[in-house]
Amino acid sequence: MTGRPVDVPATGEHGHRRRRLAVAAAALVLVALGVAVGSRVAAPGHTVMTRTVTVASSSARPTTPAGPAAQPTRVNAVAAAATYVSELDGAMLLDPTRLLRTLDRIASSQARPGLVAAYEQATTQATARLGLGTVPAPVVILRAAPVGYRVENYGSGSATVLIWRVGIVGSGATVDPQQSWATETVKLVWQRGAWRVAGFSSTPGPTPPLPTTVLPTSRADLFHAVPAFQEFASASP
Repeated sequence: MTGRPVDVPATGEHGHRRRRLAVAAAALVLVALGVAVGSRVAAPGHTVMTRTVTVASSSARPTTPAGPAAQPTRVNAVAAAATYVSELDGAMLLDPTRLLRTLDRIASSQARPGLVAAYEQATTQATARLGLGTVPAPVVILRAAPVGYRVENYGSGSATVLIWRVGIVGSGATVDPQQSWATETVKLVWQRGAWRVAGFSSTPGPTPPLPTTVLPTSRADLFHAVPAFQEFASASP
């Protein structure tokens, strides 16, 4: 997979071009999950986990203050971008019904067809590359958390916000747990009284290295330990 940013088209285009862009955007979604999923598959005879699937959503879900009576501001643009990146996390790819409901709510009217096509393609790819539906059912880990943001552009009812985040992806069937750092570019437009997504793109990094004195946790221990930690989003105040 490439790390080159590819925007989901925000205007109507011919079907063949939309399909090509949808495939490119789907690849970016998989990059955002953590790595080029499927690049490291279990070798023949490799032992896979046999527990049931455990999928975790994003650990941080900020809420946007942009309601019907709100006015566009830099603050609620950043909040909207962070919320939407968190909502469209890896776990969302495994729930097509919730995915469509979310896209209906957050996408601009112009961008919705392209976003739906892109994420439907991403769902198909993620399901296959994570080995879902195989027997025995693998443990699947999909987690991501925002680290920082930068407002790239703002004004006249539009904004471009960059979200820097870290992700962890792993599947007992296909992919050893591994971390990834990515920058998500969220293009927003003010529409129907709230910020709506006009386009997404993703590029790898910036990626800080681990200290050379820190050894990675073993594959088996990661699959055992990570699902035991609850997400902060599920904690009561």
